[in-house]
Amino acid sequence: MKLLRSEQAGRAGRAFVNRKRKLYRHMVRAQSWLLNLWGERHYRVLSESELRGTRKSDTVFIFGSGYSINDVSDSEWEHFARHDTIGFNWFVRQNHVRIDFHVIREIGNRYDDPSPWWPEINEYMGFLHSNHRYAETILIVQAGWTAIGGNQVVGRELLPKRNALFRFRTHSRGPNDSPSSSLSKGLVHGSATLIDCVNFASLLGWKKIVLVGVDLYDRRYFWLGPDETTPLETRRGAKFDDIHSTAGGGLIENLGRWAQEFEEHGVSLFVYNPKSLLAATVPVYPRAPVSEGSMAADAGQLETFPERLVEHQGSEQIGSSSSAQEF
Repeated sequence: MKLLRSEQAGRAGRAFVNRKRKLYRHMVRAQSWLLNLWGERHYRVLSESELRGTRKSDTVFIFGSGYSINDVSDSEWEHFARHDTIGFNWFVRQNHVRIDFHVIREIGNRYDDPSPWWPEINEYMGFLHSNHRYAETILIVQAGWTAIGGNQVVGRELLPKRNALFRFRTHSRGPNDSPSSSLSKGLVHGSATLIDCVNFASLLGWKKIVLVGVDLYDRRYFWLGPDETTPLETRRGAKFDDIHSTAGGGLIENLGRWAQEFEEHGVSLFVYNPKSLLAATVPVYPRAPVSEGSMAADAGQLETFPERLVEHQGSEQIGSSSSAQEF
């Protein structure tokens, strides 16, 4: 009897904590949404037609933060700069190429715990304000009731006033969903902000979409050392050479399906790094030939990655790629 009462008390305690957390999340959402109503008026917010008028090329390069960014040569950066460019997440740390559009969705780890969130917000905004590569960037910022991060940074006027904004809503979060058919319907998030970026690029009219710095075979980032990962990944118990968490959320398979769907409409999706795990489902962007020794090294690494991916999918199921938790 005492054991039964103890179990009942435990369940009741957990239920109370969960209800309290849920209530707090709704309060944070409400506060963020109200802040946004005030702050947005202090920015230039583009309409869809104005946004479409800013596209200058038929090819767009989308930049992730994988360690392979460090292997890009000066001539390659010059090639990228001749086309439109999109950044997202912590690519604000780079100093290689002008960024035309930058997608902002989640910043920080947990919005219900301000202790780690605000330092990360301040660091992110510091890079955004000081980086001359972002002087004329159009910021593509999530909007809507669930957009805690986007609503907070707009509502508190933390984004640079020099930059125009475009606000987008989330169409769906399903890891296997097809891309949204219009900006007015919103963007598919799937299991990663990368998905938002690809959906955005397909809707704005680029004919070639190229993913650069999207490696997935490890958890290294271009601003860290070769055997380091972020404090967040360390808290998760991950090592720098573990397969990236997004690789196990259906991202690779889904982008492969999207590539096929895009081809039916005259749009080509490519991955730039031939060693990326995405190369299993997405065509590699054609570029200048490399030496035979380099090609052999790449081929040797490619053989090992599918095996690691299978092991990863069996041991870790990740539903969301974001470093932040959404509510």
